[in-house]
Amino acid sequence: MRKSGFSHVIITTAHAERLGGFFAALGWRSEQATLHADAQDFWGAELSTEAVRWTPPSEACEALLLPVAAEIPALRPVDCPVTTPGGIFDFNMRTWSSEWARGFLQDHGWRELVPAVDWQFGDVQTSEGLYIQDDGIVMAVMERLHPPLEGVVFDRMSDIFNSTQMVVDVEATLAFLSVIGFERFVDHAGPLPGEGPKVLQLENYPVEAAEIHLSIAHPQSAMSGSIELIDVPNYPLPVIDVPVNGGRGLRALSVPCEDIEETYAAVQSSEWSAQICHPLAERRLPGVLGTRCFAMTAPDGGRLDLYQLPQRG
Repeated sequence: MRKSGFSHVIITTAHAERLGGFFAALGWRSEQATLHADAQDFWGAELSTEAVRWTPPSEACEALLLPVAAEIPALRPVDCPVTTPGGIFDFNMRTWSSEWARGFLQDHGWRELVPAVDWQFGDVQTSEGLYIQDDGIVMAVMERLHPPLEGVVFDRMSDIFNSTQMVVDVEATLAFLSVIGFERFVDHAGPLPGEGPKVLQLENYPVEAAEIHLSIAHPQSAMSGSIELIDVPNYPLPVIDVPVNGGRGLRALSVPCEDIEETYAAVQSSEWSAQICHPLAERRLPGVLGTRCFAMTAPDGGRLDLYQLPQRG
């Protein structure tokens, strides 16, 4: 069905100028885009009539900023615990220096949610911190400590390469994602090693309560457009009721399809057909998203917009 992970992060924000300033400071390219009635029906009737597309120097994952009023409720409340299930929790970017990133992010409207901590996952040693801004959008910022990061080139901070959903049941969400071609290639069950629990605000809980199940999925086992899932089986929290349209925050991930008809038919014939929230149709949306597309929500409300890749040739 597809050879890549997500290609766009759809963000509804009351702070488009400040978020744009963050991307601009990293050398991302901006382009104004008119929002037609199709976009307002697809993402939320309270949208502005203009959006801004932000594309990184790598030309990889694009951020689409959809301005909304500050009175629009956040999709994930700013003060909810990190491991609360519901919607899309964060997007991930790499940095060459966690210390440098801290000051840079604070200068561009982000504040520390979890200070950067050094921890080891398998053979990889990483420094990871969480930052949040006033729409409730969370960004995980990662510095590779050891072994050196190879094959990834960026200036100060990378493009968006991964996105996390806090879920009730990792296995159920993986079953959902498998219908559209995502397969697990990283899996961990148990306590996070070392300082790892601090990243999820679990450091003050007993070891058993702080155990997690973490999986990462992608159609080609790549850490580029991958979707990370985390549940905390021994310390469940109530699920946030995330609306399928509207709201403010991380609205959706957009995923390209080589054959949108085939993908839609696979979802319709699966046990997850009721998760379709917008049927397949031709829509006037910004950039390459303006084609045949449909939308569906994961079991805990994380929305995926699937669209037809442009035909080659």
